[in-house]
Amino acid sequence: MAGRAGWVLAVIFRLLPLVFVATGTAAASPATGPLRWISLPVEATAAGDFVLSFGVADVEALLVRLDHGGQSRLLLVQTPDSGFATRPIAAPMLALPVQLQAGASTLVVGYRLHADTPLQLRLRPAAEYDRWQAARHLLDGVLLGLFVAMIVVALLHFFTLRSPEYLLYVATCAMVLAFLAQIGGYGFMYLWPQAPAWNQVAPILFTGGVQLAHLAFTIRLLDLRRRAPRLRRAMLLIVAAVPAGFAAFFLTGELAPLFALSVLYTPLLLIAGLGAVRDGVPGARFFLAGAAALVLFVNLAFGAGVVGGVPLPGGDVFLYPKLGYLIEAACFAGALADRVRVARAQAETALRLRLIDAEELARAEVDKYQALRTAHDRQLELAASGHDLAQPLQSIRLALTAMRDDEDNRRVRAHVDRALDLTRLMLDELIQGARRTPGVLPLDLAEVFEDLAERHASQAAAKRMRLRLVPTSARIETSQLVLTRILDNLIGNALRYGRSRVVAGVRHRPDAILIEVHDDGPGIDPAQRDRLLAPFVQGGSHAAEVEGFGLGLHIVQRLSAQSGFGLDIRARPGRGSVFTISIPHRGR
Repeated sequence: MAGRAGWVLAVIFRLLPLVFVATGTAAASPATGPLRWISLPVEATAAGDFVLSFGVADVEALLVRLDHGGQSRLLLVQTPDSGFATRPIAAPMLALPVQLQAGASTLVVGYRLHADTPLQLRLRPAAEYDRWQAARHLLDGVLLGLFVAMIVVALLHFFTLRSPEYLLYVATCAMVLAFLAQIGGYGFMYLWPQAPAWNQVAPILFTGGVQLAHLAFTIRLLDLRRRAPRLRRAMLLIVAAVPAGFAAFFLTGELAPLFALSVLYTPLLLIAGLGAVRDGVPGARFFLAGAAALVLFVNLAFGAGVVGGVPLPGGDVFLYPKLGYLIEAACFAGALADRVRVARAQAETALRLRLIDAEELARAEVDKYQALRTAHDRQLELAASGHDLAQPLQSIRLALTAMRDDEDNRRVRAHVDRALDLTRLMLDELIQGARRTPGVLPLDLAEVFEDLAERHASQAAAKRMRLRLVPTSARIETSQLVLTRILDNLIGNALRYGRSRVVAGVRHRPDAILIEVHDDGPGIDPAQRDRLLAPFVQGGSHAAEVEGFGLGLHIVQRLSAQSGFGLDIRARPGRGSVFTISIPHRGR
């Protein structure tokens, strides 16, 4: 047993330096083409079974020869057309069983890989290889389970939240999983064992797919369209250049363009992550950690191991990308979770604000209801007062009937009757105003003007002013009561503030009828116009000099607005005023 252990140690010590002695490019074999050669000297103290693992899942071409005691024996030949079934060991990673005799031997390996990547040769006893292979399968199974779990969780979140970031994360994980399965040999072993040509191309395609998925996920997650448009444009340029790199590879076999794109895109991820952390983007710290893991394990460690620089203890450089992509996927999942956490917090805050707004709105509705009730109560009080006023008015009407029936009294009585009718109509409107709107009937403006002239004649005579209402044949459809109240107030104001004359007339427009009231009073300062439309405000330098309560213009404005009339006031200080009521034609 001790002798066997010493023999194994001797072999291991000979293998530790892994001095790959390149003897130049040998003459091309008809089956394999030009190869890169490695001589691996081995010293065995006793015969035994070993396994030579090449550290790769596949090669373009491979030739292995064993030299011992002056004799050479060809152990393996793999050509670009060799399917998976031609392998001496049915394992994902390419390996070769070797029977060594006691003494010095030399393994001569000729190979060709993409971009002249060197092999990671390791010679193990058969039993040790079996244990290593079992541990590797276990690790790969755990890795597959973790990626599948993250993909399933992300899909569930996508179907729940409908957020595109989760779908891009799924695409990224799927492309990474396909890439890892390919470089781990599982694609050739299980999916396309009879397609060696496709198996050589698949890693290149999956690498490009990983890059495109990474860039799309980064642009969306970190909101680069809004935050960093220049960085986004740089990433989109790489996305647009990837198909050109593929075309160059398929046409010439040259990998330099795709390699250059791979070198460029990872720094962009780091720059995007640093900028997002600076701007306080949710999930940015997780994203930056994932991008750093990608650069450290995949770009640096795996890249150095592939070119033969710093292999892992145990010689499996393909563990680097597995660790890097797993850490990156976990960090990206953390970035998504952090975004969800921030979004939920914002949603909760918005919900609280909406609840506060709803409570304030409810309070405002209650206050509005109380105000309406108060206004209704006051309207009922006014209606009651109006009802009571109707009684003395009726008494006045009865008293008029007792007047002598002569011509002078008949004219006075007719005038008073019309005034009482108008007053009664106003009181009826006050009483019934809460339940109905004023009636709208065809109205002859000539009759309205005639009543206005008779009603305001005494006021004009008292002030020695001329009141002229220009005759008209216009007819409109509106409330007689509303129009009468408006014109009463306008003519009353004009007579109150005018100097010598007041003129009222009608102008016709295609879409409306204009009723204008002109006076030659002191006019209205434009700066005072809005103030005079307020209730209980009178014009003039001394309001007390003019009778009234300051309600006329306010009533005109309110009734016009309620009836859909237009009100226009044109006036200049010292030049008089023109008040215009615009009554739209109905049905236009």
